[in-house]
Amino acid sequence: MSLPAIDAIPEPTPPQRRGLRLILDVIVAPKQAFASIAATREWLPAFFIVSVLGFAGSLMLGPALQHVIGAEVAADPSAAHAGPADVARLAGYEVAGQVVWQIIGSLMLWLWTAVILTAVSGAGPSSFRVYFSLAANTAIPASIGFFVLALVISLHDPSGYANFSALNRALPDNLAFFAPGESERGVSFLASFDLFGLWSSLLLAFGLRAIGKVDLFWALVTAFSLWLAYAVVQTIPGL
Repeated sequence: MSLPAIDAIPEPTPPQRRGLRLILDVIVAPKQAFASIAATREWLPAFFIVSVLGFAGSLMLGPALQHVIGAEVAADPSAAHAGPADVARLAGYEVAGQVVWQIIGSLMLWLWTAVILTAVSGAGPSSFRVYFSLAANTAIPASIGFFVLALVISLHDPSGYANFSALNRALPDNLAFFAPGESERGVSFLASFDLFGLWSSLLLAFGLRAIGKVDLFWALVTAFSLWLAYAVVQTIPGL
């Protein structure tokens, strides 16, 4: 006697998470976050968090930046005429530049990341918004890292930082901390490779694997190549 066919019980679809719940999932439940990102394409909450952390961190860096710029001006014979007001103005420009980089620069990097991920996954232009959302949400750990660095710097006497290299080495979580003999530009490059950046890059790789069904090896190669490219961009004078 034949038994009646039994339909397979489908796996329950995880609920889509939005807003701060999605942000929390990025930190503690990445697999759930990737499913929500693929379904909702939500990125504005991540942009808000990144902007707030970037703005607050830039402001906290203000006193230390003013001291470093003052020290560099004092050591430059051609700037002997510069007074405290000039130093304060230059520091203000530096803080403003940090704010622009942390907010507008992030959007530009996410756009470029989405273009690369769309090409690597072979999913076509229709998936661009999904990968833009993935880029935005996986950038949160790196933004937390910037805020933590700024907080650590702000808790110390600004006069303890002699130059920009000292600022980059304020937190012992990046390669610059272990390369004391590097030039200032070299330190800036090495400082990009920190634990928070590693966290973001791994999230990006595993997100590409989960959403785009890309082999893990190539997902990791893509994520770390983007990390390397962005580190190079940040050493360009004026950025």
